[in-house]
This record gives sequence, structure tokens and C-alpha cells, in this order.
Amino acid sequence: METAKGKTREEIINRLADRIDSFEKYTQPHSRFIAVLSLHLARRFGLATPDIEAIAEAAMLHDVGLYAMSPSYHSLSRPLSFEARLDLWRHSVIGEQQMAKRDATRHSQLLVRWHHEWWNGSGYPDMLAFEDIPIGARILRAVELLAALLSDRPYRAALDEEHALEALTASAGVECDPYVVKALRALLDELRAEIHQPAVAQIPEDAINVEPTDSPTPEPPVAALESVGAELPTPIAKNDSPAAFDESPYAHPVSEPAVHGSEAADASRKLSADLWAVTLEPSEPREFETQKPTHVITPPNETAAPEPPATYQIQPPIHPIERLLKTAQSKEIAENDSPRWLGWSGSRYNKKALVGFEASVLRQIEFRSIAIPFWSDARLDWYLKAWGKLIFANDPRVWASTVARATVEASESLGEEAIVRILEDVYVPGVKLSNPGLRQWFGESDAWWMDNLRRNIERIDDQLMRAQALTLGLHTGDYTLSFDDETRELRRPLTTVFWRLAGRAFTGPIGQPHNRSSHQPAEDFIKHARADLLYLSLPASHSDRGGSEARSEWRESWVSGASGGDMEQSTLPKPPQSKQSYLATIDRLLRPASSFRTWAVEYQEPGLATAQDIIDLIKEYRPVRATYSKDVTEVAGGLRSYIMIGERTSAR
Repeated sequence: METAKGKTREEIINRLADRIDSFEKYTQPHSRFIAVLSLHLARRFGLATPDIEAIAEAAMLHDVGLYAMSPSYHSLSRPLSFEARLDLWRHSVIGEQQMAKRDATRHSQLLVRWHHEWWNGSGYPDMLAFEDIPIGARILRAVELLAALLSDRPYRAALDEEHALEALTASAGVECDPYVVKALRALLDELRAEIHQPAVAQIPEDAINVEPTDSPTPEPPVAALESVGAELPTPIAKNDSPAAFDESPYAHPVSEPAVHGSEAADASRKLSADLWAVTLEPSEPREFETQKPTHVITPPNETAAPEPPATYQIQPPIHPIERLLKTAQSKEIAENDSPRWLGWSGSRYNKKALVGFEASVLRQIEFRSIAIPFWSDARLDWYLKAWGKLIFANDPRVWASTVARATVEASESLGEEAIVRILEDVYVPGVKLSNPGLRQWFGESDAWWMDNLRRNIERIDDQLMRAQALTLGLHTGDYTLSFDDETRELRRPLTTVFWRLAGRAFTGPIGQPHNRSSHQPAEDFIKHARADLLYLSLPASHSDRGGSEARSEWRESWVSGASGGDMEQSTLPKPPQSKQSYLATIDRLLRPASSFRTWAVEYQEPGLATAQDIIDLIKEYRPVRATYSKDVTEVAGGLRSYIMIGERTSAR
């Protein structure tokens, strides 16, 4: 495809990608590296050609939004303030907009938007989780993490290959999809096998003086093996101490110590550098000086000059990204891209909370306090706290109301002493499980661990600390369920995971001291809450559950302690079976909400009702001032989200 200036689209993308890399101060081909490795994975996952092309284009321009923003803090070596981090999260949304301006496909636009989403839901901008994240975005997240680990960043030095691979593996189940991590590691093993061949310097025949001599010719020096082929020390991390998963390109560490800062990692990098200093590249010619014969007549009045030692040329070290990229572009590796990694989990239609979209709409509404009848584990509270809003949160589900208390009311994370008490004897099985129903979701040892953790948390007197501990337990349980028989080798001990999740837990800015959460039926909460704004995210009108929603049952069982037959009487809402019953449910929620000055009603299509049906229902109570929409139906499982703003008239 030719452009007006005669340049192909590919040429334009390549030049723009180079400018983005230069702006971000990458000294290696960062974007091309991500694009090439993502292409290999996409082919091996059996994706269709249009999807592969969308992934490649998104990989090349994944940080076009940051380039457009050009924030002054992007090169800071110190941790970012929360306000700066909140601003940084906009770059993926701006990237989506920039891709649209460049006529990119809608699929590649959304991949740029979501390339910082984390498997456990703590990424940005929309805090999608698990299978809700399109497979292309999961691929980009894992490959970009690897590229960042291998590169110098303003806030840390590059890791050597071994420690980068270890950090990538540790990200499985937290930042990255375990299946994608395993497939990426298999690809890297292939690339490294092609690269790392022991190289011994050979003396060219025409470079040796074969003239007879009485002294033996010294042996030529032998090149050292490449450092990444050697066994290097790995960082030692105790299971009872926090460590950071966070090695994302822009996720600056806040409170937890970074893995790369360990003495062992520093020592390994020094050893790696020493080895690289004497490495010969086997593809380049070696030039050795010939050994002169020893029987040389020295002219009178002249002193024989000392013989120079045998020398050879030392090639400069090649960066791991450059070596891996060169090998990844070879025909031999491309021939191995048969669709053989087909076990990844696809997205299904389910309720995705697009936090970035929600925050952008709420930012345009004037309010001082907000009431939210249905809470989720997506961190909308971070935005609301940063804006200084008073928050009243609620959820009819036990686990969601617990998360609301931990996130809305908490002002600091759990301390080390509290975590030690919580994890005491969690591996010791008792006489019987307090909650035998855990065996429905967990293996025997994991069920005991989760049961003992729940027992220890119950001993905490402080309700806020208990809620925080339960929330960490929920995230640890979700981590456990992220692995199957094929990916189990990537799993870390649950105690280590709990420590790490606690170490990177971040409550955000301190909220209003009067922020409150509750556990009530939504109708009762709406009837009694007093706030300027009602933010009503309507329940899903379909029964197909995926992503975070698919984990609701085990979460409810663990937090509430219900098991077996008790779960049959679960408080989990039952989906309506007709359009009339669904609209009647919404009407019961709106009827007692007249005291709120403003309504923001969020709904997602497709469902039993249409967005116009919801608008018509709202109009029975008050005018609809504006309707905002966000369409992500281009990707599997994507829905169209609407937020309808209803304003109370003065007559009412």
C-alpha cells in the first residue's frame, strides 16, 4: 500500500517505531524485537492471518501514546508519584487514539490499549483480568516484559539473560498468562540453542609462519564461552520475605525491593560482563600475528626489540536482544512456527469492567460524593481517591464487599509482622478441613493451605486488616487456579506468592476518612445512601461467566466459609430468564434512587435488553442528559459499554 509520499505503510511504521524507541532511550531495537517474537507466538498459537497482522502492527507501535504524550517524568530514575502514575496510565488510551488516526485496524487499536493489562487484573487502563484479556494483548504483555527486563531502564539496570528469564517465569499467574509464558520460554530455548555454540578460535593456515624454529610456537589463546551458556548464580529469595514481581517498563517500584537489586544479581551481571569482555564472535575472522623465527641476526649496534605477544581481535559484546532478534528472523526458526500451542484460553462474552472508560466519564461529572451499589475488584477507587471524592461502596456478595472494605477504607498496607502471623503453620494439615468445599477447586495441599490461611485471618481482631488479608488470600487463590497440569512447573510456593502480592500491594492515595463500605442488598443500599452521584453498574443479563466473574463462586465459598450444600443457598445472584424480568430488576433499583442528584447507569450489550431499553426506563424517572459508549466488540468476548447520565430536574 503506497502513501501520498510514495512510502509504504510498512516503511512508515518502521520509521515511527524507531523514533519511539529513540524517545524512550532504548539502545536496542525494542519494538522490532517485540514484533518478531510476538509474530512467532501468534503463529504457534494458530491465530488467523488478520489477527497476526494486528498483533505485529500493535507490537511495533505499542508505545505510540507515550510518544505522543512525551511526559517529562518518563526518564526519571526515582519512583513516580501516584499522580504521575495515574497520568502515565493514559498513554495506552492515547495510543489507541493515535492508532485510529493512522488508520490501524480496530483490533490493533485495542491491543495497544490493553498491552499493559495484567493477568491478575492489576494492570491498566481497564484492569481486565484472566481470559478477559484478548490473547494478542497477553502475548504483547509477556514479550514486552522480557524486552524491558533485558534493557537498561531509568529506574534499574538491565538483567542478564538468566535472571531475565527467571523474572519472566515468576510473572506467570500474576502479570502474565502462564500458558503464554511457557510458550515464550520454549521459543527462547530454540533461539538460544541456535546461538549458543561453544566457539574456539581457529588459527588461519596462512597466518602461521611455518619456518623451522628451535623454540616451540606458543599456543594461540582460546576464546571463552559465551556468558549466557555458563551457569550463573541465581538470586536467593526466602519464602518468608517479600519480593517484587514488578519489572514492567513503566511500573516504577513503590515500596517493595526489586529483584534486580540483590547482591547475587549484581555479582552475576559482573561475571557476565567479565566473560563478555573476552568473547570472540565465531562469525568474524581472527587475525593472529605470525611468530617470528628465533634465529634472527641482530645488526651491529642495534638492540633487538622485544617480541610482541601473539594477539587477536576481540569483538565487542553483542546485546542479548540483538542476538535473539537476529536468530528469530532466520528462516530456520520461522519453519518451526507450526500451530502447536493451541491450549490457550479464549475470551467469552461476559461483563468486563472497563475502568479507564468509567473513569473518563466520571471525570466529566461534577460531584463530591459517590455511592456504588455493586463493587468489583477493579480499582476505580484509585481515581476517586486521587480526585478527593467521598466514596460509599457496597456489594451483596460477601467477597466483593470484603474487597470494597480493603480498597475503599484502607490507608496503608499490611505490615510484615501481621503477614508473619497470617502465614503461621499454613502448610500444616489439620484433622479435617473447615471448608471441605475447597476441594471442588483446589488440590489437596492447596485446599489445606487456603483453609489454614482463612483460619489464621479469622483470628485478626481489626476488621480492616482482616479485609486486606482476605483480599490478598483471594488473589493468591486466583493465582493457584491460573495453572493446570501443563503449566504447573511455573508455579511458585503459595507462601512466596502471598508475600510478593503483599509486597506490591498499593492502596493509592489516602482517601477521605469517612469513606465507607457495606454488605447489603443493592436496593437497601440505594434507599439509605446519601451522595451526589449514584454509579450503578447494572448486573450482567446473561449467564455465561468468564474472567473475574468466573471466579466468583470459589471466592464466595472461601470468604463466607460456605461449602457443599451451603453453596446451593449461595447469595450469588441468579441471572434473569427474560427481558421483562431483567427490566423489572432494574426498575426496582431505580425506584428508590430519587434522592441522588445525578445517576450514571452503566450497561453492556449484547444482553437481554438494549441500551435504548435502559434509556427509556431511566426517562420514566428523569431526563437523560448524555450517553457515552465504548465499543470493544472487535475482539472475542468484547461488548459495547454504555454510561447514561440522568440528571434530576429542579421540579423534582
